[in-house]
Amino acid sequence: MIEKSSKLPPGYKPGIFRSFFSTTPSPQLLQQTTITKYDRANLCLLLTLGSAIRLYKLWLPSRIVFDEIHLGTFLKFYFHGEFFLDVHPPLVKLIYYWLSILFHWNGQMEFNRIGELYNQDIDHEFPYLPLRLFSSLCGVGTVLLTYLILRYSNCRSIVALFGSGLVLIENSLVTHSRLILLDSPFIFSLALVIYGIKRSQLQSPLSKAWFKSLIVIGMGLGLSLSIKLVAIFTFLWCGILTVQQLWQQLGDLEISTKKWSFQIISKLVIFIVFPLVIYCSIFTVHFEALPFSGEGAGILSPFFKSSLTDFEYLKQMPVDVSYGSTITIKHVGTEAYLHSHNFTYLSGSGEQQVSLYEFMPDINNEWIIEIKNKNVEGKLQKQFKPIKDGDTVRLFHKATGRYLHVNDVRPPVSEHDYANEVSCNSDRNQLGDVNYEFKIRIIDRSFNSENELPLRKLKATQSIFQLVHVGTKCVVMSHITRLPEWGFGQYEVLCVDEPTIPNTLWYIEENSHPKIDNDENYPRIAFPQYSFFRKIWELHKSMIRINSSFTSHHRYSSKPETWPWLLRGVNYFSNEGTTKYIDENPSHIYFLGNMMIYYTANIIILLTFTKLFIYTIKHLNPFHIPFETINVSTYYANSFEFLLGWFIHYAPFFYMERELFLHHYLPALYFSILLLAQFIEYQISKRKYIGYGLMIIIGVGSSYCFYQFLPLIYGLDWSVSECNQSKWFSSWDFDCMTYAN
Repeated sequence: MIEKSSKLPPGYKPGIFRSFFSTTPSPQLLQQTTITKYDRANLCLLLTLGSAIRLYKLWLPSRIVFDEIHLGTFLKFYFHGEFFLDVHPPLVKLIYYWLSILFHWNGQMEFNRIGELYNQDIDHEFPYLPLRLFSSLCGVGTVLLTYLILRYSNCRSIVALFGSGLVLIENSLVTHSRLILLDSPFIFSLALVIYGIKRSQLQSPLSKAWFKSLIVIGMGLGLSLSIKLVAIFTFLWCGILTVQQLWQQLGDLEISTKKWSFQIISKLVIFIVFPLVIYCSIFTVHFEALPFSGEGAGILSPFFKSSLTDFEYLKQMPVDVSYGSTITIKHVGTEAYLHSHNFTYLSGSGEQQVSLYEFMPDINNEWIIEIKNKNVEGKLQKQFKPIKDGDTVRLFHKATGRYLHVNDVRPPVSEHDYANEVSCNSDRNQLGDVNYEFKIRIIDRSFNSENELPLRKLKATQSIFQLVHVGTKCVVMSHITRLPEWGFGQYEVLCVDEPTIPNTLWYIEENSHPKIDNDENYPRIAFPQYSFFRKIWELHKSMIRINSSFTSHHRYSSKPETWPWLLRGVNYFSNEGTTKYIDENPSHIYFLGNMMIYYTANIIILLTFTKLFIYTIKHLNPFHIPFETINVSTYYANSFEFLLGWFIHYAPFFYMERELFLHHYLPALYFSILLLAQFIEYQISKRKYIGYGLMIIIGVGSSYCFYQFLPLIYGLDWSVSECNQSKWFSSWDFDCMTYAN
């Protein structure tokens, strides 16, 4: 405790002209955060318990659970080298792939449905157990890192054991760490970043140990970003803490300007350049592992496709587009194909649907360009007649024999007065109707153009154009809004008066005409070298676009305002209704958080925010030096960091339009557990018995919540009555009939 006679509070030193706060950790703080033999014994205990809890009956269920179906599908693409597109970076998928190869997977298993048996065919067994083991070990590593984080946050050993114990038995963290998913490795990499930050705060800047801690932070940032793009929130958190620390050091008279400047340079390199090198290196391996076209290649630009092994035919296509050419038309904004199929709208005109389709090859993506008012297919196929800027054309859908058409009715989704429905209608003999005619308006040219010709004549891959409807003067466009189920979730196409230009831009990807296909006198499409960074840029635009298009309502989604109250879980797996084997018990995996941890953390977040607000107000007076112990100042500093981490990893979801699920909030949950442990440490230091009492109550309550729902975590047998009694909220909809005999 500080004596009344003390001239300066702990942490402050006298200067020539003024006292100043020293950012160098005090000997008292360093002594309190030193790892002792008792701490090493606790780590061994946590390693034992973590291994037991995370690895217990890891083989159950021996069937595909939840998003394991997607991960398995991606591994199959890796095995065959077929390019695919996912909304997440590839690091963990590559690790799972390497593990599956290491354990002799032959790449032949089909991942058709959740609940499918892994070892149904002895010739096509999938080594799911080693892959789940990797995820589980990441979970164990997170528990150990949590203990060290809390110790370096000036928590005593018993509190660090308590906080890491909460991570150990938090239901949702345990569930995800036992499955072939991304979240357990992601939380581990997040914990690695936090560990590095807390460790570096106890070390002298620019020392060898300090640089080692910074490298741990940079590695954690690189790994987390290579697993999930939401790691950008972790970068933001790390950046704010870095700026705050540098700002404090500006007032520290013991740190020279040169030393302060060198810290900035070091952190810029290690926190930004180093993680980006890791990130780009992972994508380099990803591209090398996928040399062939695959399911995700359709959404790529032709320039990206030209770098794949089996897209050589693109380079053989003529660049000049003629009347009579068979073409595919791609939307610039979404890189999806103008598409129609033999299904009709359930509203509006009821005519044949027109949409954007992301996959190829597909005959429903092919169109033939015809002259307006004339149907002279024979002549069009025998002569070359280029299409110029301003020409009026008709687009004939090759597969269904109908023409692109605009109706003066509202589109099925974007029901605005200024928008018209785009459909396909009419047989091939109906002519003279301006509602089937479109004016080609060339707007721009692509980077592979060798001259100005693509601005005057329509060129495949080179000319960027609009389709202006002659009858209504509206412009054909598309956006990321998707059609309902009856439209197969494909992008909506509509015709709008005075739309935003980016949504109205199109280009021709594939181009074929009998007259010029094999005539070398006509130039071919030129594809310049597509650099690695162009690939990265294009791929990330597609990843973000696809992620933002996940707007369809899902019964298990969790909005940000409902997540903290745990009103809904997610049904990951149930073997009810599947063909069970004689020795197979009823099994149900239901993703649900630990009620005690969730609700206690919510209360602590509110209390901490209030305490920090009052603490900040008191410290706004620049002429008043507060007298407080090292433990108090350290508590408020650590609480601010953890509360900020919770906020940054939670608040952005309020502004996301895509559907969200419980697992999206796991990083925020992790920060809230750290904050909870920090609060308990403060209470013990101020009110010993109250602090220990709270720790016991929370620990016992959390253990009970974990034990109560063991069958839903591990897929164990249960009784119907016990299951029904465990439905503490009516909105918890795990199916108790799974356990009926």
